[in-house]
Amino acid sequence: MNTKIPIWQLQENISGLRIERVSNSFISSLFADISQLHRNDHFICLMLTTGGAELLVDFKKVSVARKTLAFLLPGQIQRVIKFNKNSDGWILFLDNKLVNDDARLMIEDTLLKDPLLPLSAADLLWFTRYFELLFQTYHDGAFGGLHKSAVTALVAPSIYKIASAFQANSNALAGVHPQRSIELARKFKRLVQKHYRELKKPGDYAGLMSFSTSYLNDTIKSVTGFTTTYFIQQEMFREGQRLLCYTDLSVKEIAALLGYDDHKYFNRLFTKLANLSPGRFRKNFKSYST
Repeated sequence: MNTKIPIWQLQENISGLRIERVSNSFISSLFADISQLHRNDHFICLMLTTGGAELLVDFKKVSVARKTLAFLLPGQIQRVIKFNKNSDGWILFLDNKLVNDDARLMIEDTLLKDPLLPLSAADLLWFTRYFELLFQTYHDGAFGGLHKSAVTALVAPSIYKIASAFQANSNALAGVHPQRSIELARKFKRLVQKHYRELKKPGDYAGLMSFSTSYLNDTIKSVTGFTTTYFIQQEMFREGQRLLCYTDLSVKEIAALLGYDDHKYFNRLFTKLANLSPGRFRKNFKSYST
């Protein structure tokens, strides 16, 4: 039987946007659904002013604390593990089409290891004031026929502020690493996302970028703390998890899709990264889903 992770669409929105206040009653009304594995066709921004939450994003646990902002991308597999009692804050849903290519690139180019942004006092104040205004506008029926236009006019600031916050966190590395090294790391990550199925070795990417393999390895490790091999394997690993969860393809077929002619090698590599075999990973998931 084919077990697919449901894809949730953005519902009950105005101009591709929806904003809600996080509260015990709001979370309780949704918890039965959001605690199940799912994917969204839209972006989600979560900022907590008090309390905390634990999420599972692409099979990695993410802890959202106060004064941090979580930004989830369309297509990621996710579920809520728990919300602390009396958590307060905001959750913003954004249609995919509202985030333009420039903002998306700034977000996806970040070298952060997870979807969390620590907020400075100034940024926390900005987001708190902004979400309050957006929330009031979104739920204010006094605008009449101008309601949609009023909400639409307020969308762009959140998108660009979030994108610039990601960029600022990434640029903070400039105080430690040369800008040339940071740009190299960004370019390498984009190339891996595009070519991981056919290019498996660090030397393949070094050749594309006209660097020596040792220089590429040393630079990536210095800037990110991870090896070039780590990034290549993690792209494969995430997609392999997704295919095991929401398709009925055999392990051999998944290995071929991911560019491995030797499915036994893929099996060993996946087992090393997941601490369990592809077959056991799929079985555990299906047991959880039923």
